[in-house]
Amino acid sequence: MKRLAQLLISKLKISRKNALPNLSGDRDVEWTFVASRIGRYANKDSYVLDFGCGVGTLSLAAASLGARVLAIDLLPMKYVPVYSTIEFRKTDVMQLDDLNERFNLVLNCSTIEHVGLGGRYNSTEAPDKDLEAMQKLRKLIKQKGIMLLTLPIGQDAVIRPLHRIYGSQRLPRLLEGYKIIESLFLRKDANNVWISCSQKEAYAQVGNDHYYALGCIVLQKV
Repeated sequence: MKRLAQLLISKLKISRKNALPNLSGDRDVEWTFVASRIGRYANKDSYVLDFGCGVGTLSLAAASLGARVLAIDLLPMKYVPVYSTIEFRKTDVMQLDDLNERFNLVLNCSTIEHVGLGGRYNSTEAPDKDLEAMQKLRKLIKQKGIMLLTLPIGQDAVIRPLHRIYGSQRLPRLLEGYKIIESLFLRKDANNVWISCSQKEAYAQVGNDHYYALGCIVLQKV
């Protein structure tokens, strides 16, 4: 019976993952948005923080421009830092208190929605830690420094332990102390293809464990 139950649960997870609309292609959209803008805000004189660096794609992109990069994650490094200008730390952003300089640019790609949700990515449960982390990052950025942010958008929700979805209530709280320089919102159409949409349309999306709209935002510290 236990084996049968496990099999049914496994099939249910696969079924939900494949349900439409889903998040297929989300990383391509987010990484492309961020990578295409790194060169606008970073150069060989820049200090860049890759917050929740994961496989390190964006760290490598920034370092390829000559920037110095501090890549942090709660999980062990998953890539080879082929550039000597990349430093990796397995640490929580809230523990970054020993830095002697501030960052010109912060890469915050599909990370903030997981902060404070216990049970995934080595996070510990803390309901408002995402808000606290954004203010911590603000302190680490130079005046008028830039953050490239991507995150789930839709009707406000917390899908434990997977992610938060930011809507008209929580997103403004998350962005306190930042000025929006540029924004792009996307949702899936009837063919499960990402299309650009208004922020209002993105907010109207009902998200769940396998789908939400996307927000891609350029922020400046104020």
